[in-house]
Amino acid sequence: MTTEARISEILADGDPVAMDALIPQVYATLRQLAHRQRAYEAAHTLQTTALVNEACLKLLDSSDITFADQAHLYAYMSRTMRHLLIDRARRKMAQKRQAPEMTEGVSPSNIIDVLALDEALTKLAALDERLARVAELRLFAELSSPEIADAIGVNARTVERDWLKARTFLAACLAPEV
Repeated sequence: MTTEARISEILADGDPVAMDALIPQVYATLRQLAHRQRAYEAAHTLQTTALVNEACLKLLDSSDITFADQAHLYAYMSRTMRHLLIDRARRKMAQKRQAPEMTEGVSPSNIIDVLALDEALTKLAALDERLARVAELRLFAELSSPEIADAIGVNARTVERDWLKARTFLAACLAPEV
């Protein structure tokens, strides 16, 4: 049995002990996802390894979750890492408001602010949940159109059209105002 088939079998069974053993097998991919997530964060407040470890702990704490395949696992982990970064950014912003004289100024950057991206995705979800899901899976889980199509139950061409719409909406939300 191939490693990929074995991983899919473990995910479908949902056995907590097998899930513990699965983490080392998918760890490299999770690190790539975490690195990609951090690319959107202007002030890197959480190292890649720490982000993956926190996401894995959340996965292991929620033993009632089962996954149909690897794409679903990576989509779930990507969303978990995104939420961890958003929570961290919000705590940091709250800390700055409480003690502004103790915090250093963040240098301007062309990196998208994780809070701004989250706000844009939230606005998109309010308009069209599927477009937001497609954008999230494309940006954070780095899934291909066929993988996203399988995950959300539509065809790949629909995913490509949805991605175009979502990307246009997000670009408009994130564009600097002039």
